[in-house]
Amino acid sequence: MKQLNGLNEKILNETLDKIENIKAVLIGDICLDVYWVADMTKSVLSRETPHFPLPVVEERMSLGAGGNAANNMATLCKNVSVVSVIGSDWRGVCLKNCLKNSGINDEYIVTVKDRITNAYCKPMRKGFLGFEVEDPRLDFESYSSIDEETEDKIIKNLYSATKGADVLCVSDQFENGCITKKVRQAINEIAKNMLVVVDSRSRISEYKNAFLKPNEIECARTLNLNDDHLTKADEIETERTLKELYNQTNSNICLTLGKKGVRVLKDDKIYSCIGLKVEDPIDTCGAGDCFLSAFSLSLAVKSEIIHASTIGNLASAISIKKINTTGSASRQEILNLFNKEAKDE
Repeated sequence: MKQLNGLNEKILNETLDKIENIKAVLIGDICLDVYWVADMTKSVLSRETPHFPLPVVEERMSLGAGGNAANNMATLCKNVSVVSVIGSDWRGVCLKNCLKNSGINDEYIVTVKDRITNAYCKPMRKGFLGFEVEDPRLDFESYSSIDEETEDKIIKNLYSATKGADVLCVSDQFENGCITKKVRQAINEIAKNMLVVVDSRSRISEYKNAFLKPNEIECARTLNLNDDHLTKADEIETERTLKELYNQTNSNICLTLGKKGVRVLKDDKIYSCIGLKVEDPIDTCGAGDCFLSAFSLSLAVKSEIIHASTIGNLASAISIKKINTTGSASRQEILNLFNKEAKDE
């Protein structure tokens, strides 16, 4: 029978069947991804300034940051809710439309007047050859913290959203996002009684009792190591590093290592999941979000650690082949890639 890290097609199908019917919640920093495609063959020198304008011929919008993780969860299961904060601006309206189009429940999102809704706006140029090249990104981000009233609303919504839920995913990305110290304390309390999986760029060590999902750079920086420490580390050093982070957080660790695969420390046992070879061209934007969603949903239906890691790897390998977008991975795409990669064992 064909297998991949001990995962066979029967187990994979059964896991995906179970995932479809669970209740999942994401709390965190959601974002609007905007792509403006300019056809430079249509550009004419401006009469007023010595510049060639960007003639936009296409506009695409999708969910980014934590919103991308939520979208990936909604691709695999029917019941996904988001707890977050947005502004009362045009980007907030567009972001809610994207959530609605993905079938994601937005009733737990707090809208704050005069706050900036997070957005990554990406001008894309194309010329006679037709391929797209990305210009420097335009970032919309709030540079002030949420107030106490908003903070309390987020915590109230978090407890309401997680009632009866199977898994809570955390996407903690922005310095002035919705996850404050007080909100993080509430997440840590919830993690004592339900599955919580955390992805955090710079505060991973502040989460307790959860399942942490750092990449190699986030883990190294948390432990004050060089950024490339885990890229160069052997198995023994990787295991030592995982245990050090575990001791700081009292949390299980799922460390993603790109091409080197995944290392998981759970209940004092190390699991290794080999990486998948993905040929260029690739776009790694959103790969971590895609892994987070598939891995978390698999854990929520009691998958074995190595199986959950493999499903996460399959999902992220699919997403990075989707160029110039934060791609998702559907059930059928996961099955197709599994059948391609699995070998007789």
